[in-house]
Amino acid sequence: MIFTDPTRGLPITPVNATVPLPLDSDAIRLALNSPDPAVALAVALVAFHAVTSPQLAAMQLTDIRDARLTVQDRTIPLAGPVLARLSAYLDHRSTTWPVTVNPHLFVNRKTAPRITPVSRNFPWIAPQLKPQALRGDRILQEIHATGGDVRRICDLFGLSITAAVRYANTLGYPDLVRGHHDKPVAPEENP
Repeated sequence: MIFTDPTRGLPITPVNATVPLPLDSDAIRLALNSPDPAVALAVALVAFHAVTSPQLAAMQLTDIRDARLTVQDRTIPLAGPVLARLSAYLDHRSTTWPVTVNPHLFVNRKTAPRITPVSRNFPWIAPQLKPQALRGDRILQEIHATGGDVRRICDLFGLSITAAVRYANTLGYPDLVRGHHDKPVAPEENP
């Protein structure tokens, strides 16, 4: 008798078995209070509103109106700490590059004389706070705050059902929220 494997030749679909983990709130607080206004604003946009790194790089000055941020098809009311950092960054931007015509929100010495966006890695200087990990931390907080409301997570952050369920599956792990902040850390009022 010869045995043949019936699954031979079938493609294997990888399963994302990782569990989203919370970040250290002290590291987030430190980054939110960075002396670099670009870092402080970028971290605030991700920590409070879960903006992605490509969205940060592509963001233009006209995407922010009346304390609201328009990202793709979503309009996000900006949190107070984000508005404080936005104001500080815009002051820094206008004094550092007063004649730039670059329409993007974030500029640096390479992009200020052009109209190109900054790279996706700008201004992330803290290796422990990668944008994707910080975004995951924010989504994880929201899924625990809503008791696992997958629909709300999909609507709020533009996630697919599969991605939202991955975060909802963390509800069975009480250690993930023990000692973790309940919402994004509101830093001191010195942006």
